[in-house]
Amino acid sequence: MEIFKGLPPILYKYRDWANNYHQKILTENQIFLSSQNGFNDPFDATIPFRYDERELTPENIFKKLYESGKEFMPHLTDEELIDECYKQQHSGIFENGTYWKDYYDKYVENVNENFGILSLTIKNDNLLMWSHYANCHKGFCVGFNSIKLFNLISGSLGPVIYDNVMLNVPLFDKLGIEGVTRLLNTKSCDWAYEEEYRIIKSFAANTAFTFEDETIVEKVILGLKMPEESKNEIVNLLRSKFPETKIYEATKDLEQFKLNIIPIL
Repeated sequence: MEIFKGLPPILYKYRDWANNYHQKILTENQIFLSSQNGFNDPFDATIPFRYDERELTPENIFKKLYESGKEFMPHLTDEELIDECYKQQHSGIFENGTYWKDYYDKYVENVNENFGILSLTIKNDNLLMWSHYANCHKGFCVGFNSIKLFNLISGSLGPVIYDNVMLNVPLFDKLGIEGVTRLLNTKSCDWAYEEEYRIIKSFAANTAFTFEDETIVEKVILGLKMPEESKNEIVNLLRSKFPETKIYEATKDLEQFKLNIIPIL
């Protein structure tokens, strides 16, 4: 488990109350980790296939075959594995980019199928995020206690790194969990306004985590355009299930293009 040292005390998640699935965060105490396949940014958490043909040396190829063999053919003795690697290497199929492109495609598919990602933010008043993720300000925003949230899910938790250049993964590097986490935590600078944090957990893609300690939810903010009926539903739910949770609503500032987050209970 790894946690960022400068972690903010509260991290936020924007939701749409009109979506029954989104409601589960309060009605059923469920927090869902998605996979990369569900993201709206086609560049998000992708691993570009780039390599230098000079990397395709016999030594590098043998090393990669040996590492893969250790993982996928553990029943072989070391001597048997070395013999098998030499046989595969001399077949010649590993000396061109086509094989390694297929290899990386399968690797990316494996990452997408196994790593769960929970996207959060330090901002609860971002106009664009209220519009994009909370049904055009008709939704709500949940503020989680960062430490309690991390203790529930574990994995790794840290800020997204924004960069205009994709990470370059050397063909024969063994990424491991740390390397994959770095890749899944890098996005285009176009998204920097989100000030995103992510929890990333292996073998948790498309997985729901249920929390029993309701104090994990420190705040709930009702959207500027949320219908009164929806407001009443949430307030009544919070009063009965989350008595310690503070309730706020977003209001228009009268002088600037911004939202004010005002306590109501």
